[in-house]
Amino acid sequence: MSEGSGGAVGLTWIGQAGYAIEAPSGELCLLDPYLSEFALVELGLPRLAPIPLDPAATRAFVVAITHTHHDHLDLITCAALAEANPEVVFVGPSSIVSRLVGRGVAPERIVTVEREQSVSVGPFTFHGHYARHEVSGWLTEDALAYVVEVGGTRILHSGDTEYDMRCLAVGARGPFDVGIFVTNGSGGNMHALEAALMASQLEIGVAIPCHYGMWAPEAYGSGHGPGGRPTLDPQVFADTCAKLGGPAVRVLELGERIDVRPAEIPIAG
Repeated sequence: MSEGSGGAVGLTWIGQAGYAIEAPSGELCLLDPYLSEFALVELGLPRLAPIPLDPAATRAFVVAITHTHHDHLDLITCAALAEANPEVVFVGPSSIVSRLVGRGVAPERIVTVEREQSVSVGPFTFHGHYARHEVSGWLTEDALAYVVEVGGTRILHSGDTEYDMRCLAVGARGPFDVGIFVTNGSGGNMHALEAALMASQLEIGVAIPCHYGMWAPEAYGSGHGPGGRPTLDPQVFADTCAKLGGPAVRVLELGERIDVRPAEIPIAG
């Protein structure tokens, strides 16, 4: 997957809330990879975004999961990754264990991490933090945000979460070279204005919006953004960050990679 500059951490958007993080030494972390039609099979939600990676042909070192919803813990993708990569390790809250084991993943290949806990796998260290993802009938009481440390960088992923002051405690792990925020404003997630506020309250070099563009707009459900609608246009997040004097925003295209280096991205604050 390497196409970036030597010595950098590679960060690639692979759709919805999923990212590929490549260490300078080449190891690949997939965070919340949704690389199948699992939501179509289970929920009747067909994806619109093309699949940017073939999990059966992807060299994965570690797979990190924030919570158990279908577009984050994609069991079709995880089973394919486990079969193609006999040494791959899965990291996530304890709720993922039985689901992965049920798809044939050996328990010894699963490492649990909870809020305020940290685990290291090779060059990656994952710090679990609070996320409030409350969807009626689909509660995920152990949902996580992550701070991923690799190659001297710190990357924050908000996980699926509503805006909650408790989420700001993650700032103690900062400053962050990159902050990734859900912005869709439906299904228990922040809308773009709330996400921009959170980004502006933390020390972040570059902020990236996510959790849009996977399904048809109506499939994201009713929202709570301006006008009572979801906020599926990432430009709303970018414009609001600018109005708040927050961090610079980078809106990635599907499959686009950026190189992240420690201390080269100016920190807002």
